[in-house]
Amino acid sequence: MSKDVPHTFQGSCHCGSVTFEVDSGFGVIACHCQDCQKMHGNFFALLLIEPEQLRMKTDSTVTWYRSSEKVQRSFCSKCGSRLFKKPDDGQKMMISMGLLGPITGLQIRKHVMPESKPDWYELPPVVEN
Repeated sequence: MSKDVPHTFQGSCHCGSVTFEVDSGFGVIACHCQDCQKMHGNFFALLLIEPEQLRMKTDSTVTWYRSSEKVQRSFCSKCGSRLFKKPDDGQKMMISMGLLGPITGLQIRKHVMPESKPDWYELPPVVEN
């Protein structure tokens, strides 16, 4: 996908109770921290965006909680899907890539905390644009 062409994705949780659309953002971030590993069973692939790039369509089952000193995370209270992550400073927001479907044209642009990854996988390649 060309970085010059804006793209809008439709997203939803597993049960469809949470629906939204989002612009393509910065790209995919792969977080390898211990929190993400425990919550997702692996590294967590996220789309990094500006908060105004997210437009909620249905959100009555979104539940937010404090996952660390500086970050809040959300999930769907009906199906348990991990949804969004936002730092308290509010400058950026992250969306679970799994909510967007299998074909996005996006690639991993950055690894976060790669030193925390377990020994059973290699880091996926990073695309630098």
